[in-house]
Amino acid sequence: MSRITARAAAMQLIYEKLSGGQGGEESLQMVYDELRQDGVPGVERVGKSEPNSEDRAYITRVLEGVIQKRYLIDEKIENASVGWTLDRMPLVDLIIMRLAVWEMMYEEEVPGNVSIAEALELTERYSDPADKKFVNGVLGTILRELEQPETVKE
Repeated sequence: MSRITARAAAMQLIYEKLSGGQGGEESLQMVYDELRQDGVPGVERVGKSEPNSEDRAYITRVLEGVIQKRYLIDEKIENASVGWTLDRMPLVDLIIMRLAVWEMMYEEEVPGNVSIAEALELTERYSDPADKKFVNGVLGTILRELEQPETVKE
């Protein structure tokens, strides 16, 4: 399965969890059913009992990581969003950026530019496509900061 499908599922579970939901196994299966109905690439080949163990592990890492590191991630997003506060940002865009920033900081096998490209695809699919420019600018700023040798990852 494609990683974009697992990212889309993780994004929706983060949204649910931060909105007061459970974000558990039942939610994961509902998200995958919705992704099948929406025709998200890669999910049509996923059986009812999936995602597979690799995707499930990724989704769990992202969900737990974003929840655990949310304040640090939000600080980076707010610092990179000149003239914007988090409460002014569309929630879906914020969730997508949180996922991408977490990935850039903690998912070492995923290059930062891939995290950004996937975030832009999620933004186009789930938010206003015009928001891609903003999301790209914020994430690009954060990636450049993270690539500086003196940046400490907590």
